[in-house]
Amino acid sequence: MNQQQLKQQLIAWRHYLHAHPESAFEEQNTSRFIAEKLEAMGIEVHRDIGKTGVVGRLKCGDGKGVIAIRADIDAIQLTEQGDWSYRSMTAERMHGCGHDGHTCIALGAAQLLLQRQNFNGTVCFVFQPAEEPGYGARAMMDDGVIERFGIEEIYGLHNMPGMKAGTIATRVGALMASEDNFIIRIKGQGAHAARPHMAKDPLVIAAEIILALQTIVSRNVDPNVPAVISCTELHTDGIRNAIPTHVEIKGDTRSFAPEVQMLLEERMRTLAKRFARCTVRRASSAIPMNLRQR
Repeated sequence: MNQQQLKQQLIAWRHYLHAHPESAFEEQNTSRFIAEKLEAMGIEVHRDIGKTGVVGRLKCGDGKGVIAIRADIDAIQLTEQGDWSYRSMTAERMHGCGHDGHTCIALGAAQLLLQRQNFNGTVCFVFQPAEEPGYGARAMMDDGVIERFGIEEIYGLHNMPGMKAGTIATRVGALMASEDNFIIRIKGQGAHAARPHMAKDPLVIAAEIILALQTIVSRNVDPNVPAVISCTELHTDGIRNAIPTHVEIKGDTRSFAPEVQMLLEERMRTLAKRFARCTVRRASSAIPMNLRQR
């Protein structure tokens, strides 16, 4: 297969995956598609790792030394707007983060390495489910993906539409931040909107917390160290003319160092509890960072 043929094949595969998105741990069709393409190439395939994950393995020479090329495969839960021919055919599911492209990049790498076989060692192609909610990597690790295949190093990438096609950005050390999701739950006392004096308004407290969270990075983290706290969702059990009893603030944090990751969580908990009777929950699927520079 020449370069132009491979390009057209990958475009067609990406269009198919884009039109048939599946969200976290629902990726049955996506996993089947990946496995079938790898098997058609003649690559050894292992299915159902981390629920809906797939691993392909290609050995060359003595097979010693194992690296992995990783791609995420799940879609986000949004309805796609547009009129192109490969628009999502599933409501509330779309490949808005480019995982269809990541999948095809890894499949393309598998095809090229199989054709060339100009290396000595083993390459595993790891197709990870459920990247969006943060559970998929943990599920594959709990299934022993590292130990089972003897993986020594893992390589991955993320698309960046603002960059010129054909270019890759990298650096020494960490490039992509870790992500921690959070939920802050506030309990107040509801009342009719015309009688706010009879309520303990959790929305006012939520507004204060959201504003105060923005001071954590600016007043607690070294200005030379990247960190982000973003509040992205606000949910209540109220209606237009009634003050709610319960409010939830959802969002995520980004950091590059374990000590900053811990600092953000500690300060968020302390700050939120100063304002109200509330609980702060961190996503339980977090994988501790262990950064190594060479």
